[in-house]
Amino acid sequence: MTNPMSDAEDSKTPPAARLYAPPQFIADNPLPIIGAYPFATLVSPGLHATMTPICWEHPDQTNTLIGHFSRLNPHAQAISDGQDVLAMFNGPHAYVSPRWYVDRPTVPTWNYVTTHVRGTIEPLDDEASTLQILAKTATICEAAAERPWTMEQAPVGRVEFLLPMVRAFRIHVERIEGVSKLSQAHSPADRVRIIDGLRAEDIQRDIAAFIADLPDAIHP
Repeated sequence: MTNPMSDAEDSKTPPAARLYAPPQFIADNPLPIIGAYPFATLVSPGLHATMTPICWEHPDQTNTLIGHFSRLNPHAQAISDGQDVLAMFNGPHAYVSPRWYVDRPTVPTWNYVTTHVRGTIEPLDDEASTLQILAKTATICEAAAERPWTMEQAPVGRVEFLLPMVRAFRIHVERIEGVSKLSQAHSPADRVRIIDGLRAEDIQRDIAAFIADLPDAIHP
């Protein structure tokens, strides 16, 4: 015989946290945003939140991310092994004016691209791991440079001085979700007008490029 109280309690169990997205805005491939916009917001229990660079630990794998922050940050002291965390990688975004709609006039909205990664965190407190994460982060962020800066170019003794002030971490990835809200509900012709409006007013040209890359985009 079932316990009605138990059933009542089960019915009150909140659903697992997910990134909200209407079906047409669910990103087909949210991974590129992580690499292109690595300055993420890390959220952990207690509503601790810190913006910090977070990168893939291995370029050909999507099971772990790495990052670091200052030990002076209370967030650094609040993390513990196995805690659930959320890393939010925000790509380009922009206000979309109704002035640009013709086929289906409506109200203002906001277009944006974002990727959310949920997982568990593993603090890394040994110097070797911390140094490795700092070096990998620098390598990734310097990748586009003609002459990339490396840790070896730091002033003598500077890295050794700063290392104890840094707390590194690894995120074991459990779920990756993304939203690409790019005016998909509007006609291709209206989207061309949105792109032109964004570019004409020099508002977030990056988001205009994302809209222009939609499969049914019109290219005048």
